[in-house]
Amino acid sequence: MKHNKRRDRSQRLCCVCCIVALAFTAGCLATRDIERTRLYALHPEIHVTAVEAVDVTLGVRPLFAARPYALPMTFLNGERQLGHRVRDEWAEPPANTVTRALTDALVAANRFKDVGNAADMARPDLLLTGELRMFHENRAQTPATAELEVRIELRPSRDPGGLWAETLYETEPIQGDDAAAFAAAMNKALARLVQQAAEAIAAVELPELDAAITSEDRGARRRL
Repeated sequence: MKHNKRRDRSQRLCCVCCIVALAFTAGCLATRDIERTRLYALHPEIHVTAVEAVDVTLGVRPLFAARPYALPMTFLNGERQLGHRVRDEWAEPPANTVTRALTDALVAANRFKDVGNAADMARPDLLLTGELRMFHENRAQTPATAELEVRIELRPSRDPGGLWAETLYETEPIQGDDAAAFAAAMNKALARLVQQAAEAIAAVELPELDAAITSEDRGARRRL
């Protein structure tokens, strides 16, 4: 009799364990709704007037970026605090996007014999450096705006001193509340900023002494 009771308890315990195991397995195998991160890319339309070219090469160094401006889309609220949108990110770091757009605008301006990444060029004559200081959605304004600010400096690669420096700022109203509207506004602001930068840099008067040294150095390299 005692043996039968013990066996019944064991069977009930086994049934309970089986039910728990089945429930756990069903939960693991069930399809979960996972909201993926949305990525946004910028492709600004660049319209720059081409000018007469000079026998000078320009190396562009990647822009530095303030710490908040990475892949997550950044916003500024009314209390001057920076935050990030949830599950909305840029397809690449904003500093890379701005550097590439600026390089494309300088190529379109046709001022320099060659424009490229300074690290990939053999002793470019001039260097372009800078810093991305703003790249956010300003929610403290009504309507909200896309704000972009970049510090750019042009200097000789061999001599101390600078040839041109400017802090450029652009803003564009955002037509909507979602990340796509923010990206569209930033795309327009970026197009205007790089156009302004390229035209200003193309108009810089280059020192004659630097041009003479450049020609001699380039001729020496060709002879070698």
